[in-house]
Amino acid sequence: MSYMPYKISNYHCLAYALPVITTTWLMAPISVIQGIYAKYYGLPLTTIATLLLLTRLFDAFLDPLIGYYADRYYKTTKTFKPFMVLGGLLFVISGYFLYVPPLEASAIYLMTCLFGFYFSWTLFEIPHLAWPSELALVSEDKTKIYGARNMASYAGLLLFYATPLLPFFEGDEITPETLKVSVLIAGTLMILFLVISMKTKFITPELKNNAPQRNWKKSDHSTIKKRCVVFSFSPSLVNNRPLLIFIAAYLFISLSTGIWYSLIFLYVDAYLGLGDQFAKMFLLAFSIGVAATPAWLKLAFWLGKKTTWTVAALLLISSFIYTGSLLPGNTNFTELVILKSIQTLGFTCMGIMAPAMLAEIIDFSNWKYRTNKRASFFALYSFMYKTTVAIGTALGLGIAGWYGFDATKTVHSEQSTFALTFAIAWLPSLLGSLSLIFILVSPINERRHAIISRRLNTN
Repeated sequence: MSYMPYKISNYHCLAYALPVITTTWLMAPISVIQGIYAKYYGLPLTTIATLLLLTRLFDAFLDPLIGYYADRYYKTTKTFKPFMVLGGLLFVISGYFLYVPPLEASAIYLMTCLFGFYFSWTLFEIPHLAWPSELALVSEDKTKIYGARNMASYAGLLLFYATPLLPFFEGDEITPETLKVSVLIAGTLMILFLVISMKTKFITPELKNNAPQRNWKKSDHSTIKKRCVVFSFSPSLVNNRPLLIFIAAYLFISLSTGIWYSLIFLYVDAYLGLGDQFAKMFLLAFSIGVAATPAWLKLAFWLGKKTTWTVAALLLISSFIYTGSLLPGNTNFTELVILKSIQTLGFTCMGIMAPAMLAEIIDFSNWKYRTNKRASFFALYSFMYKTTVAIGTALGLGIAGWYGFDATKTVHSEQSTFALTFAIAWLPSLLGSLSLIFILVSPINERRHAIISRRLNTN
């Protein structure tokens, strides 16, 4: 019997993606938590920057460890589900303590909550990211399932930014009260969505089509076992040119977005004086992001993932430059929506193309190096994102704080204004431009992946 690639269904895409709605809903306030703790609880920006850096780096270094043990568990059980269930439930609990602090919240309290929050998120996120790499074999299906995940992610963002607009709140600003309501609703939905996702019967493509199993000789397994230690990807890392190029591209672009996101709430609220428009601005922009996801998928099927990611990077760079052109007193709500819409379009596309391209690189590594470490590779992916976001957050807040930017003031010095604008606009623009070089030289495209997939399935 000839092998016919199994096409993943829309139902399975939905069941896979549902929990991401709530994890994103609970993760979304992280982009404003520095402003909340500075404005309502009086913690200095430099202190918050230090805590975010330390806890983010702790979170990042957890990724290879969790990826390693998830791969070991999957090898014997063929499932990641216990990791995702435990991580999702702990994420709800830690999120409540982080977003609903006591009135006298201290730096120690914030640090402790952040450690628990990031640990539980990683416990869920790494196996969930790796899951589609097993469920989808062909390039189109990888793009499709990560597209569903991306849409679920933006649905969670929409729900978070819609919360302040509920009629029982006095204003439209994001406050400690809106955070409390968000975490309670999202936590309840998390349980429901986990049940649906974990109860769904996912059938791997090999089982569905009686495709050849991706097994290797005993000697190959022996070699793999010797290399299967935390942080050890060699030679599938050191000599893997497609992966190294992907890492460089992803590091630069995620660092640029990490810096921008760390400051955008302060920029809009404390600098532009439009904090009451912040939630509405994000809500409208994220609606555009959800609506644009099918278009990005079609563009990727037409032009290929590499070209589509290039377009996304250009949009992100444009949004950084546009941010620097906005001035207090001369900026209106429409301009804020345009800014965030451009940025969201680019970020939406990147959220689909980057993991889909990595899934193809994993197939290349499986074929060339006879490895089967999906969770470990996505742990590396998550490690890169979290590390760059940690560095970007500390760098952005640090530059603003070192030059005297005060979130509690409405009038700012020329020096602090320049530092804020440089950090949120011009530095991300430079870093984003560097990423373009590596995106353009990425060697794996749809045609080459089809060849790799055929070779994998004839081993």
